Amino acid sequence: MRSARKVLVVCALVAMAALAGADEGMWMLHQVRDLETRLRAMGCQLSADELWNPASGVGLASATPWLGGCSSSFVSPDGLIVTNHHCAFSAIQINSSPEHDYITNGFLARTRAEELPARTSQVMVFVGYEEVTSEVRNAITSGMSAVERAAAVERRERELVAACEKDGLTCRVAAMFSGRQFFLFKQLEIRDVRLVYAPPRGIGEFGGETDNWMWPRHTGDFSFLRAYVGPDGKPAPYSPDNVPFKPDRFLKIASEPLKEGDFTMIIGYPGMTYRYRLASEIASDLTFSYPNRIQTLRDWIGILEERSATSKDVEIKLASVVKGLSNGLKKTEGMLRGLTQSGLVAAKKAEEEKLAAWIAADPERQRRWGQALPDLERALAARRASRERDLLVGSLARASSTLGAAITLTYWCDNKAKPDLEREDGFQARDERSIRMRLSTMQRNLEIPTEKAVLTYFLRRIQALPAGQRVAALDRELAATGKTGDEAIGIFLTRLFSDTQLTDQTARLGALDLDAAALAARKDPMLDLARELVTELRAAKVEDQRLQGENLVAGAQYMEALAAFRQVPLYADANSTIRFTYATVKGYYPRDGVYFKPFTTLAGVIAKHTGEEPFNCPPKLLLAYEKVGSGSSGDAAPGTLPVNFLSTNDITGGNSGSPIMNGKGELVGLAFDGNWESMTSDYEFDPALTRTINVDARYMLWVMEHVDGAHNLLKEMGVPVGRQ
Repeated sequence: MRSARKVLVVCALVAMAALAGADEGMWMLHQVRDLETRLRAMGCQLSADELWNPASGVGLASATPWLGGCSSSFVSPDGLIVTNHHCAFSAIQINSSPEHDYITNGFLARTRAEELPARTSQVMVFVGYEEVTSEVRNAITSGMSAVERAAAVERRERELVAACEKDGLTCRVAAMFSGRQFFLFKQLEIRDVRLVYAPPRGIGEFGGETDNWMWPRHTGDFSFLRAYVGPDGKPAPYSPDNVPFKPDRFLKIASEPLKEGDFTMIIGYPGMTYRYRLASEIASDLTFSYPNRIQTLRDWIGILEERSATSKDVEIKLASVVKGLSNGLKKTEGMLRGLTQSGLVAAKKAEEEKLAAWIAADPERQRRWGQALPDLERALAARRASRERDLLVGSLARASSTLGAAITLTYWCDNKAKPDLEREDGFQARDERSIRMRLSTMQRNLEIPTEKAVLTYFLRRIQALPAGQRVAALDRELAATGKTGDEAIGIFLTRLFSDTQLTDQTARLGALDLDAAALAARKDPMLDLARELVTELRAAKVEDQRLQGENLVAGAQYMEALAAFRQVPLYADANSTIRFTYATVKGYYPRDGVYFKPFTTLAGVIAKHTGEEPFNCPPKLLLAYEKVGSGSSGDAAPGTLPVNFLSTNDITGGNSGSPIMNGKGELVGLAFDGNWESMTSDYEFDPALTRTINVDARYMLWVMEHVDGAHNLLKEMGVPVGRQ
C-alpha cells in the first residue's frame, strides 16, 4: 500500500509539472477544477464554478454562444452579440447589393427596427453537458462487425439526442479521445438573428490576405449581431413581433487597461485539432493532402476571381466563398511549410516506437493495448487508397450549389419515409428547417456561369483519375454526349443546367414535399445525376463506417494506452464543443535576433495605409485619427491606442470570435487568428511560438465612437461615450 501511494504521488507531481510547463490545452469545462491552483497563481479571479457550475447550470460559459462555425459572446442584457467581422461576413454579404454595399461601406442599425435579418445565421446558447460514455458504448455487443459497431453507436447517439431535444434545445453527442468517452451537449438554438453593426471592410478586413495569419497585425475584426426570440421568450423563426433574447450572463467591457504579462482566458468552440494523429497520417498530410488542397484552392480561387471581375453583382455574390477559400489556402500553405520544417513526423514516430515497446514489455499491457497501433495503421492505409477520388467527389456539392441542392433533395426524399431514428445523419425531422433555409437562401447568391466554370474544373480532374478510381456515373454521362474532353464536359453541363428546374427556388422547396418515387419521376437531369452520385457516396459511407467501427476499438485503446504511458492529464482534440483555454499576454521571437512586441497600435494602422487594397483605411477613420488621435483614455501616449494583441491561448479555427477575458471575466478583446510561425499548432503546441492574435476591445470602442458613431451600442453595453 505504501508503494502504491508513492506511485500516485509521483504521478500527481508529474501531472502538475506538465500543467505548469505551458499554457497548452483546450480543456473541457469540468476539467477546469483541476487547473484552479495554476489559474489562481496566474491571475484568474474566478472559480471553476463561476465559469460553469454543472449543478446549478449557470456560469460565464452561458455568455459565450456558438455560431455554428465561429464563437461569440453576449455583451448586453438584450441579446447583443459581438463576434469577428469575418464570422458575420455571410450576414453582411447576403444583405448587400450594388446599391447597398455593406461589405465595403459597413452597416450600423441605429435603432432595433433597422437591424437586418441574418438569414443564414444561428445562435446556439450553451446550456450544459453530461457524460454518456456507458450509454453509448453499451450499444456495442460482442460479435459485431466494424460496420455494425459504427451503426449501433450512431443509432444510440440519435436516441440520446431525441430524448434530449425539447423546449428549444438542440443536442449533440460528441466523441472524445477517439471514442474513449462520449458527452451529450445541450444548447438553446435561437433562429432569429439580425445584423446590428459591421465596420467598413477597410477596418474589419484591413490587410486582407496579405496580413492574414501574420504579425504585426492591425485589423478591426469585429461585428455585432442580436439574438431574438418569440414574445413568450422561446426560440422562434424571424418575426417583426419577436423580442431580444435575455441571456443568463453577458460580458462587461474591461474596466482596467490590458498590459503585457496579464492573465487571459478564452471560452469558445475550437473546430478541429490533430494532437494525437499518428506519424503515418501526418506524413500523408505532408506529402498528399496539403499539396493537393493548395493546388485545388489556388485554381478554384482563380476561377472565382475571374468571374468576380465581370460585375459588381457577381463580385458580391461570390465574396463570401472567395473569402473562405482564400483563408483556407493561406492556412494550408502555412501548415505545409510548418510541417515540412518541424520534424514532427519523426518525433511522432519515435514516440510511437517507445509506446509500442512499453506496451510489449508487460503482458497485461500487451493484452489490453497490443493491437491498437497495428489496427489503426491498417485502417489508415485503407483510407488512403481512395483519397484523391474522395476529395474530388466530395467537392462537387460545394462547386455547385444547384448540384448540392439536388444531392440534398435526393437524400431527404429517400429518408423521409423511414422512422426518424433510422434515417441517415443530417436528414432527420430535426434537420428539415435548416435544409429548407439553405435551399431558400441559396437563391440570393446563385450564379450559374460560375457554377459551370467550377464544375468544369473538377470534372476535368475526375476524368484524369486512374481506372480504379473513376466515377461511373460521370463516365456514363460524359460518354452519352458522343464527345470527349472539354467538348463532352461543355455539352453535358449545358444540358444539365438548361433542363433542370432546381435553379428555381419554388421548385426546390416544392421538391422537399415529394417522396423518392415522385422525385425520380420528375426526370430532372440534375436530380438524375444526384441520384447516381448518392449511390457512390453511400458506398463510400459504408467504408467510412467500417473505419469508424475499427477506430471505436483501436482508437479508444490507443488513447487509453497513451494516457497511461505519458502519465499526464490529456485534453481531447477539438471537435466544435465548448472549451476553456488560459494564457498570458506575451510577445515572441519569430527568428534569431527579432522580437515581436505583444501590442500593435493605431499609429501602426495609419503607417500601413496606402490608399489601395488591402491597406485602404476608410476616409472617416483617417479623419477621426486627425481629429482625436488615439482617443485613448489617458493610459497611453497619443497614437498608441492598442489595436491587436498577442496571447499564449491555445486555439484553432472555430475559436474565431471567442471572447478573450481578463481574470475578472471582463471582455478585453476577441480572438481572430493565429500567427504564421505556429501554423502547425493544430498538431503540436509550441510555447515559444504559438500565439493567438486578438482585436483589442479598446480599438473596437474607439472605432464605434469616433469612426461610426455607434453611440447607441456603446450605451447599451454600459460604455460611456467619451471614455475612449
